[in-house]
Amino acid sequence: MKFNFPLTKKPLLFSILTGIVAALSFPKANLFFLMWIAYIPLIYAVKDEPPKAAFLSGLISGLVFYICSTYWFFPMLKFNLGSVFIALFASCLLWFYLALYWGVWAFGLNKIWKLADNKIAASMAASFLWVLLEYARTYFLTGFPWLLTGYSQYRFMELIQISEWVGVYGVSFLILICNFLFYFSLSGTKWKRFLAAGLLLIFVVAIFGYFRADKFKFFGNKIYKAVIVQPSVDQYRKWDYRQRNKIKDELDFFALTVSKHSPDIVLWPETVIPTAINENNPADYLFEKQLSSEAGGYNLMGALFVDKDGNFFNTVLSFDGGDKFLQIHKKNHLVIFGEYVPFRKLLAPIFGILNQTGDIQLGTDKNIFRYEELAIAPLICSENFYPDISRAFVLNGAKVLTNHTNDAWFFKTAAPYQHFLMNVFRAIETRKTVLISANSGTSGAVEASGRIIYESEIFVEGIIPISFTQNDYKTFYVLHGDIFVLLCLVGFVLLCLTLLVSHHRRQ
Repeated sequence: MKFNFPLTKKPLLFSILTGIVAALSFPKANLFFLMWIAYIPLIYAVKDEPPKAAFLSGLISGLVFYICSTYWFFPMLKFNLGSVFIALFASCLLWFYLALYWGVWAFGLNKIWKLADNKIAASMAASFLWVLLEYARTYFLTGFPWLLTGYSQYRFMELIQISEWVGVYGVSFLILICNFLFYFSLSGTKWKRFLAAGLLLIFVVAIFGYFRADKFKFFGNKIYKAVIVQPSVDQYRKWDYRQRNKIKDELDFFALTVSKHSPDIVLWPETVIPTAINENNPADYLFEKQLSSEAGGYNLMGALFVDKDGNFFNTVLSFDGGDKFLQIHKKNHLVIFGEYVPFRKLLAPIFGILNQTGDIQLGTDKNIFRYEELAIAPLICSENFYPDISRAFVLNGAKVLTNHTNDAWFFKTAAPYQHFLMNVFRAIETRKTVLISANSGTSGAVEASGRIIYESEIFVEGIIPISFTQNDYKTFYVLHGDIFVLLCLVGFVLLCLTLLVSHHRRQ
């Protein structure tokens, strides 16, 4: 039986080209300007193809994009699962799942394009659909919001100021609209008009953002000093019980070094303490109290925490400059297969490192860490993926955000940089300084304007002193959330209904 591949050579090459160009827009390449034209080849590939071929074109683009940009899935999963074959199989499943969103979008674009007589209306509907699919990917099946289109512009600080109202999804929408305008400029007789419209749109948004960002540079009334610790403990050592005492000695050295800076606050990364702290055993707090006392200032430390009922939590604990334990925050979002295994009885035999501790339990608190005048939202690792978590903390009274993470899981790949850039958007959305302490990097700070104050290299030990401010300003995004996504849903439905009615009238 002969198999007929539904794509001809040209659409196939265009699909691959979009995936490659889009991937180059993100770290490490950081060629963010390419994202403004990245989808043009895919639009060419799918607009006139049969629906099945359009879906396949989008799927191929998505596969190429995710394999190029999230190649780090494989080494991370290999370390966690302990098997090359299973890690490769799991990576391919993840890449395929993520690529499905691209396939659905290409299929939708194809259908909309053929319905519409007005291609501008079709482009609007397709851009709305892209935003809706990105939002779905953020939250469906625990979510994977890495590498949303808008995130590629994290260094284009002036343009992304609109995130204060529309979040990262609004930036994605703007990029898609401009891709369509540039597509029209390449394919029509009125090319100058469409090219000018796209460039003018980017220019106007960027000029507005330039003046808006200026308002939030070092935004606050009082300057505080933070010291961020990046101990860079190798992941192969981190949970090896034979290494615990050596790691503690290293942390003790960091604490003594930190004290020379006389900090107001000290940030330690996620699970920096190499042993779990048992709530039932007061002696388990002794090492943390010692570190805090030696470092001075208000210390925020990541640690595994076992409550009175024996449940494990991924937490941040706070201690004053003496030896007093003050507050705890239990992580609100868990990473599937990283912090817990679904269907554990069935799947546990194939998992390696995770079986040493068992499943982490989900926390629900939005505890603000208050110390003197400070009001801190202590986000743990993936909590900074989700703007609704940051919003909830700010609505609860947080005036500065911290992020405590351990990106050593990703080794020396692009992943730590891809994680770090999300903090730029959380800063703009909330207009709060974000201080980041990552075990192996990337650590640093982002001010309320979205400007990166400092960004460390990965797998380098370091003590990072940072001056920062806090504020109680509430943005439109904090107060109203992703209302832009809701407007996209309404716009998409109305445009599709209008196009359907118009299509039937022409028949």
